[in-house]
Amino acid sequence: MDLGNAIDAEAEERIVWSTTRLYLSVLEAFPKHVQDFQTKWRSWQETISPQDASAWDDSAPSFKALTALGPKIIPLVIYQLAFNPTPSTALHLYSTLDPNPSDLPRSTPTTTPSSHAEQILLQAFTRNRAARDALANWTEHCERVSRHSSLPMYTECTEYDELLALGPAIVPHVMLQYAKDVKAQSDGVVSASGIGRGVLFWYELLHELVWGRKTGVRTVVFGEMYEGWKEWFDEGEWEGAPRFGRQEEAY
Repeated sequence: MDLGNAIDAEAEERIVWSTTRLYLSVLEAFPKHVQDFQTKWRSWQETISPQDASAWDDSAPSFKALTALGPKIIPLVIYQLAFNPTPSTALHLYSTLDPNPSDLPRSTPTTTPSSHAEQILLQAFTRNRAARDALANWTEHCERVSRHSSLPMYTECTEYDELLALGPAIVPHVMLQYAKDVKAQSDGVVSASGIGRGVLFWYELLHELVWGRKTGVRTVVFGEMYEGWKEWFDEGEWEGAPRFGRQEEAY
């Protein structure tokens, strides 16, 4: 990736590192997720000419199969933007997926695909850092209140609200932490980040990021809850995410 005169070499190196690190982390933790994306990505690429955007059909089954995956594939699309020699297709897919179109850098008649991609890469880098800091802040909060069993102690706080404000694009970041903490528990470690009971409530954050509200469930089998979210993240469509209503009391 060459960002030209947009930023200095040191900043470019940080962006490349951040993009690559997130991609490799997702690949290591959720290989099925990456494989599913790559299969659908190749299928779409085989049906279009990357150099002729005017001929792209957003209603084509291969493209709809990608967009149906929703914001959870954004880090994989960002990786394509960074390292694909023809970023136009990744740029188009990202513009379709972005859950906050008002925040998306806009192209102009004089904007080239590569310079537009640079703006989005910078935006993604900023989001990655914000997600990292917000996740750390919430885990620290959960540690402070870990003696409590009441869910609102963990989710009705500024730290939780800061994560929600980052929007659905951070679902992959949350899934990575969720997987890390579940593994730590299965290995007999109290928690992956020093937190106690709060390690179990990633599902509430995911549910609110996807559906805009908490689960409302009263009884949870935590292992089964994680497996449900993992199965969805690996190969499910966005609209197929685990969904709970007030009438549902157990999972």
